[in-house]
Amino acid sequence: MGKKSTNTEIQHRVNTVYQLLIKSYSRFSILQYAADEWGVADRQADEYIARARQLIQEDSEIERPQWLAAAIARLVEYEKRAGKDDQLQTAIKALETQAKLLRFEMH
Repeated sequence: MGKKSTNTEIQHRVNTVYQLLIKSYSRFSILQYAADEWGVADRQADEYIARARQLIQEDSEIERPQWLAAAIARLVEYEKRAGKDDQLQTAIKALETQAKLLRFEMH
């Protein structure tokens, strides 16, 4: 038996797995990485994967409203600029995209 990992080491490993997951590494690749780099068994690596997936879920829940607000603000600006330049098709497209993001029906 090896020494027990510290909380700091575990958090670093979970963060590393988080990065691997968002780079589309497969479970098998992550298990191999964990075995090679940290000498941990599949069961422990699966725990890191589960914790990293939970972090990804939490991040996406927090970031989605912020991303949406920023995207809408950019589209409003694009619509204004296109309207000033008499690029009406571009202005309409920006408006339609805003409606789609906000889930409004355009008839």
